Amino acid sequence: MTMVARSRVATRATGIRRQVFVHVYDDQAELARAHAEARDRAYDPDDDVAGGVAIQQGFQWPRPETTPVVAMRLWTGQLTTRTIAHEATHAAAAFYFMDCVAGWDSRARAHLMGDHEPLAYLIGDLAAEVTAELYRLGLLPNRPHEEAAG
Repeated sequence: MTMVARSRVATRATGIRRQVFVHVYDDQAELARAHAEARDRAYDPDDDVAGGVAIQQGFQWPRPETTPVVAMRLWTGQLTTRTIAHEATHAAAAFYFMDCVAGWDSRARAHLMGDHEPLAYLIGDLAAEVTAELYRLGLLPNRPHEEAAG
């Protein structure tokens, strides 16, 4: 595999600490293979995979485990605000359902665990456009780490 970075990020936004393993690949085909394998699907070289989120364990019926393993895979050729926000939306949807929607068998499950690509694209597009506009206006620092250091 051509994984160039591996890290872990976490959030307590729902009141429960949730983490995501982030794997960054230098080769798009390797990312697609790893993503397909994590989802127990066959690799299709025609899939246009620039990133993906897979819940690899801990999210099963009748209730999720307290520490699921969620992996976000990204490709160096498309490390953009748009892609990162899109994939973060997929991870956040699972955590939101686990922590904020009462009842594992809720009717919301189909929307939060099913095809929420339109939601992920909306958030990715809006986050990218707002970020680009704020940079253009000079309202964001040139380096993201300047914000944390201030």
